[in-house]
Amino acid sequence: MATTTNFGWETPDDTDLVKDGALAMRTLGNAIDASMVDLKGGTTGQVLSKNSNTDMDFTWINNDQGDITAVTAGTGISGGGTSGAVTITNSMATEITAAGDIIIGTGSGTFDNLPIGTTGQVLTADTTVSPYKVKWATATSSTPSFVGCMAVASAAQTIANSTDTAVAFGGTDLYDTDGFHDPSTNNSRITIPTGKGGKYRFETMIRWDGNSSGARSIKFYINGSEGQTVYRAPAFAAGAVINTPSFTLNLSAGDYVQIYVNQTSGGNVDIDNSGSTTQLSAGLRFGCTYLGA
Repeated sequence: MATTTNFGWETPDDTDLVKDGALAMRTLGNAIDASMVDLKGGTTGQVLSKNSNTDMDFTWINNDQGDITAVTAGTGISGGGTSGAVTITNSMATEITAAGDIIIGTGSGTFDNLPIGTTGQVLTADTTVSPYKVKWATATSSTPSFVGCMAVASAAQTIANSTDTAVAFGGTDLYDTDGFHDPSTNNSRITIPTGKGGKYRFETMIRWDGNSSGARSIKFYINGSEGQTVYRAPAFAAGAVINTPSFTLNLSAGDYVQIYVNQTSGGNVDIDNSGSTTQLSAGLRFGCTYLGA
């Protein structure tokens, strides 16, 4: 018995008798009917899908299984469709209308373009600006402001023998940015203002009158207690001697620092301002510079 090439259905041989034709046709029809059985059934809108790798093995499925039935545009995308060639567009990109525009959120799922600012401006948060809540603004200066003071003495001061003595600075301050020093009240103190705690560089200039006996020392006190001797040396012979020690401290708001001096000549020795309180020639001065938190 001959068979078809692809599916192997039985067909009459060329030598078969005419009387066998009806049987051959029934055999062929039944084979075709059996092979095509999977094509039966299905409902409106369903599509035919392979059920396995076996020839003629199909099944009917709903048309949304494995197929794209629609393209829906979400936030930031426009277009879409359910048939034919579907186009979608990046709405954020089309919102940009000029070079330098930026996209800013204006609410939940909404946005707008913010035009470019001018040269040198910076983007700044501002909740009063509707609907962006940001704006272009002129940048503030990045140059830090100086913080500190320089106090000077108004006159010479006599230092008794072997006595730690606070140096008074009663002259007009050369500068004082934040009220570190009061020339009238507690004028030996430099006090750290509220909100200015941190590290400070202190410097002082002490001009001793000439005396060849004993030794000289300079100390700093913190909150009334002796901290450290920053200068100690023997006295010199005739002529004034100027000492300019400096030191760094980490202080809190309300802390105060003083300069104390001591001499062991056996008598009194003056520290002398020479009557000058100018920036370059003040013989007795005491100051600080804020270095940072």
